[in-house]
Amino acid sequence: MIMEYPAKFLKRTERTPTAVSYRFTRHKGFSFTAGQYMLVNLGDKLVHPLSLSNCPEESNFIEFTKRMTSSPYCSRLESLEKGETINIKGPLGDFCLAESHETLVMVAGGIGITPIRSILTSLEKKKENTGKVILLYGNLNREDIAFKDELETLKIPNYHLVHVLSDPTGMENVYHGFISADIISKEVPDCSNAHYMVSGPPVMVEAIKKALASIDVLGDHIRTDMFLGYK
Repeated sequence: MIMEYPAKFLKRTERTPTAVSYRFTRHKGFSFTAGQYMLVNLGDKLVHPLSLSNCPEESNFIEFTKRMTSSPYCSRLESLEKGETINIKGPLGDFCLAESHETLVMVAGGIGITPIRSILTSLEKKKENTGKVILLYGNLNREDIAFKDELETLKIPNYHLVHVLSDPTGMENVYHGFISADIISKEVPDCSNAHYMVSGPPVMVEAIKKALASIDVLGDHIRTDMFLGYK
């Protein structure tokens, strides 16, 4: 059920030099499915869709994680003081996990990790049986990896994380470059029959869709979440 309610700002957590999480109070009657987003209204016509980066099982708060820019919206976020109230509306969107025991491949580019982080932490907390879960996570460099330690230690059966970095300095056992059909073919067993959830900037999402088509992945095996406004 979509709700609109005032939420109080609780805390700020820096995830990377350019990505920050903002935590707010959660309305007692509010519920959502991992992977959904909210419309976050900061006033003065500053409204932006932000994916929930925490999971539904974390019941005392909601959290959004945003890549910071010099925009008026980001400046307003950074000016929030503890206890200050904003308005949020949602949940919205259907970038959610479908019930399946097939191989699930999650492909995230940069801040596109936020809905996927929500889904993965929800899977960990629910401790449900799933098929193989593979996360292909593309970033610029080591410092740019949001939720790095958490994602590397998730306790999900048959879970595998693959880092792909433009600059792999300081990292071992990672791919250098961008997520490609070749990397997908190497890391995903029976890749043409797996199911894919792709999240990130539009250019990245379109590139992944083309890569998947080149290895015979059908369109109905692909779900996408585009983060508009990012390159």
